Amino acid sequence: MVIIFYGTGAELIKMLGVVQGIPRNEQLLICTSQQHAGLQHVHKQLGVTPDIYLAKGWKGRDVENMKQMLGLMLHVHATFASKIRKIRSIVKNNEHANSTKSVVLVHGDTLTTVAGAYLGRLLGLNVGHVEAGLRSGSWKSPFPEEIDRRIVSKIARIHFAPNDLAQSNLENEKVRGDIINTTFNTAKDAIEQADRFVSKNYKKLNLPKKYILVLLHRTELLESRDDLEAILKTIRNFADEGNDIVFTMHSTTAARIESYDFGQLLDHPSIRIIQKQPYFDFMAVVKASEAVVTDGGGLQEDTFFLGIPAIVHRARTERQEGLGVNSSLSGMDVAKVAKFLRDHKSKKDMKKLIDTTSPSEVVIKELKNRNFMSGAETSR
Repeated sequence: MVIIFYGTGAELIKMLGVVQGIPRNEQLLICTSQQHAGLQHVHKQLGVTPDIYLAKGWKGRDVENMKQMLGLMLHVHATFASKIRKIRSIVKNNEHANSTKSVVLVHGDTLTTVAGAYLGRLLGLNVGHVEAGLRSGSWKSPFPEEIDRRIVSKIARIHFAPNDLAQSNLENEKVRGDIINTTFNTAKDAIEQADRFVSKNYKKLNLPKKYILVLLHRTELLESRDDLEAILKTIRNFADEGNDIVFTMHSTTAARIESYDFGQLLDHPSIRIIQKQPYFDFMAVVKASEAVVTDGGGLQEDTFFLGIPAIVHRARTERQEGLGVNSSLSGMDVAKVAKFLRDHKSKKDMKKLIDTTSPSEVVIKELKNRNFMSGAETSR
């Protein structure tokens, strides 16, 4: 049996290909609902229903700060303790019925990833970490994600590395267990299915025909007043030249812009602000853009798979996908962002990645080989 812990929409979406590849009666979906509101939409959109909720966000809402996150994790552990006998019974019965063993899978670098790995070991099971081995080289950036990854690598015994560098990182750290290189991140499989899940609300966004997409939301940028002001002014200057900008506004970004009184920098006829969109609708927004300015590692990967020029506005990144190909790292230098905006059209002929490798299928094959699931066929 395969027990999958997740708590965010991104985790579930990036694990979609894996979830689809496991017979439903051989998987147990355990959800912390760390991002409660977003997950309600994603569950409905994908037709996925968790088997066990360890929490439902923070009092039915998305977790918004560290205090709430700590409260959520306490609740998760308390609920798990009350359900551990039930979970063990489900696992044991499933193993007997299917003549298989069991494993816990976690994805990425959230606190749910850490909690799921730890709780998996409490169940006495091996833990598999999907998207293992990503490293920025500094525990401070991104925080706390870099710490989360390193903790999980100490707990997991099956490490699904998304590329050669991630594999090398794990080898250099001498992690215990086995390292399996999936070639790409499992997000690749989700992106390839994205069009079928785009909602009717996407057309209602009424986006410009040509635009630069901007997504800025990471803590290290938002906590620096000077850095945030500098990048917003750079975007504003580009808009002043008659270029259309679509600015995706996360709630955390909006709160910082308001607290710093930077709202006037985005008050411009060529800057269209849209709220955070469901993943598959957002992928449609990304696909229609001419280029992307972001501080998100996930979007860095997405633009690589889609062949869209991008600049990653961060001091460092744990992901290598696209660097030197379709994307570059700004190093927090807004002059590099300004140059990218001026020159992005020179990269417009960039081709979408064409590779038939399915990282999710690599994970599924490994699970079958280790007898964590039967050889029963599934269909998407």
